[in-house]
Amino acid sequence: MDNIKVQMVQVVEDEGIIAINLKRKLEKLGYTVSAVVPSSEQAITKAEADKPDVILMDIAIQGAMDGIDTAAEISKRFDIPIIFMTAYADEALLERAKLTEPYGYIVKPSTDKEIHIMIKMAIYKHKMNEWRKSAEYKETLLREIHHRVKNNFQVITSLLSLQSENITDTNMLNIFRDSYNRIKAMASIHTKLYQSADLSALDFDDYVRELTTELINSYELSSAAPTLKLDIDVRTVTLDIAIPCGLIINEIVSNSMKYAFRSKPDGEAGEIIIGFHKGEDDNYVLIVGDNGAGIPDDFDLTKAKSLGMRLVHDLVTRKLKGTINIDTTSGTVYKIGFKKLKTEGTA
Repeated sequence: MDNIKVQMVQVVEDEGIIAINLKRKLEKLGYTVSAVVPSSEQAITKAEADKPDVILMDIAIQGAMDGIDTAAEISKRFDIPIIFMTAYADEALLERAKLTEPYGYIVKPSTDKEIHIMIKMAIYKHKMNEWRKSAEYKETLLREIHHRVKNNFQVITSLLSLQSENITDTNMLNIFRDSYNRIKAMASIHTKLYQSADLSALDFDDYVRELTTELINSYELSSAAPTLKLDIDVRTVTLDIAIPCGLIINEIVSNSMKYAFRSKPDGEAGEIIIGFHKGEDDNYVLIVGDNGAGIPDDFDLTKAKSLGMRLVHDLVTRKLKGTINIDTTSGTVYKIGFKKLKTEGTA
């Protein structure tokens, strides 16, 4: 055999001569035969005791159950791959056998090569099934999902960027740029998660720093670009927090870049302020704002006409189930509070 490990095979066959011949064939092929038994009761007992790598099960055997029912019981209790052996090609029997989800069929009489190939395939298929159930497989699958989502976002942003090159209307160009930035804010999350060692958590400080730096650089100001002041003490966040918070930051910072620093005197530095903290009882506080011109004292976020501000309100109240306060003492600072989100399946 070409494997380092010698596989252990259990044979369930009630015809003595056939059983002896099959045992010799298997040993000649390099397998270890853990047991040769004639009945359903013995098959189950030996399967539990020996835990073979595969079982060759004749459909017609002695005992209270036939091979099909015995296979169903063994599969349910011990998760051992089973290959049926039969001298009959009865359609009704085969349909019933399918319900037990066997790993293959051997029609008697069979050659050494046929037996060897069927066992190899059964063991390989069983290992693949176990791997698919494992955390490693789920991690690989999730990483591939993030990669595909990231690529899809990249296609969309590329299309928006190409389309915007033909737009001369300033208002329409701003709409395209806002849409581009919103999509890029979500795409960046999937990029970061794909690169991360832990797909369940995002490095929020790194994400926000990159997001806002790119956002600030995407705007052309007559004065110097504002400096970025970050105060983030929450190391990682989950996807259900990262996406709404990322979009909120994107909208507020975009608003600051459009309006907050128009009247800043030359030489006076503008600031974009972002903070993210976690208190007791899983309470989060997200702070986003600027030290710019400020907004009117009677500004009501619930009645905002711009899509960006309506999006901020909906993300805070509906998605995060939180509250939002606006401080206009020095510029405009949004203080958003919310609790850790309860995902499906949590108490």
